[in-house]
Amino acid sequence: MGKQRGHSTWRQFLIGFAVTLVFVTVVRETEVVEHLAYSIERGRLRAIYEKLPSQETIDRWNAPSRRVADVARPSVVYVETKRNVSLSESSSLLERLGRSHPLLRGENAPGDRGQREYVESGLGSGFVVDSDAGHIITNFHVIEDAEEVYVILHDGRRFSADVIGVDPESDLAVLKIEADRLHAIEFGDSRLLGVGDEVFALGNPFGLDGTFSRGIVSGLGRSNIAINNLTYEGFIQTDAVINPGNSGGPLVNLRGEVIGVNTAIATHSGQFSGVGFAIPSHRVVQLLPQLLKQGRVVRGFLGVGYQDVHNARSLAEDELDWHESDGVIITTIQRGSPADIADLRVGDVLVSIGGSAVGNSNELKDVIAAIAPGTNTIVRYWRDSAFHEVDIKLVVRNVPRF
Repeated sequence: MGKQRGHSTWRQFLIGFAVTLVFVTVVRETEVVEHLAYSIERGRLRAIYEKLPSQETIDRWNAPSRRVADVARPSVVYVETKRNVSLSESSSLLERLGRSHPLLRGENAPGDRGQREYVESGLGSGFVVDSDAGHIITNFHVIEDAEEVYVILHDGRRFSADVIGVDPESDLAVLKIEADRLHAIEFGDSRLLGVGDEVFALGNPFGLDGTFSRGIVSGLGRSNIAINNLTYEGFIQTDAVINPGNSGGPLVNLRGEVIGVNTAIATHSGQFSGVGFAIPSHRVVQLLPQLLKQGRVVRGFLGVGYQDVHNARSLAEDELDWHESDGVIITTIQRGSPADIADLRVGDVLVSIGGSAVGNSNELKDVIAAIAPGTNTIVRYWRDSAFHEVDIKLVVRNVPRF
């Protein structure tokens, strides 16, 4: 009996030892396998890392955009506006937000102690276009209804600004400050842009001064954008980040030249969603002399309603015998207008005015607006399967109230 118990105990010991040995061996092998897998993965990642560009290559790739930032940022300014707002004007806001809302707190916010008005502040961007004269371009909507306008330069200096020119229809405004050591930026030609071109948006979104973002031209000639009061559209569309506070800042090309003025975004949230719009620089250059000279833009007026040919292909080809993709079809004529006096008719296809081609309605508006009222100009059009020309004197376009 004793020997049997001894043999049983010995067998149990051997079995336990064997199990332990197997377990240790399996664990050890697992650790070896895991270590081997880790070493292989580490080697693979290291090999990938070695193929990544060197800092020298990165610097070379980033050099163009860094140079653009160096050239353009000193010209960009922060535009601050102030105006007194009565409680009656803000009643709907008070009803929506409530008096305790953080946006309505502070010493300038309307309260319950008999205060009848408060100071409303706004912010936007702009850029210097004439360092000697102190001229700055921004959006009209940035300074609209402002009682005080201030400009903060890239170096932190702050100046009171005068509004010396506005054009609500194109959403442009010109400011003037008395300051030295200003950095003006050059204009590029937005008509040379192509979809896919690299561009950069500058401004002060959310008060973050000197913000610089990169993107591309996503589209050209964008119209029918729901922006209040804008008659002249033809926007540049970009995915360069534009947020509240960017309005009025420049959109620049790889030469650091202004090719647009950041104006609006398409969004459901109020924040950037990848679709921003800028006023093309060629229009700004076209309007700037009038804004500086007379403080407003006086546009010529032809007196026609119209439709782009590319939006009415069947009409153009089947009824008007016009088989080109460019051109503008007259759809209405205002009685007594220059077009009426010159005997232009509904169905005529406008081809050029004053020697400038009008491929679409945006070009038509720009060309007419650039011709001084009282000036005679040759209008070329298509009617009855033939080209015709007529000499027309444009009149002053009635400016809508804003």
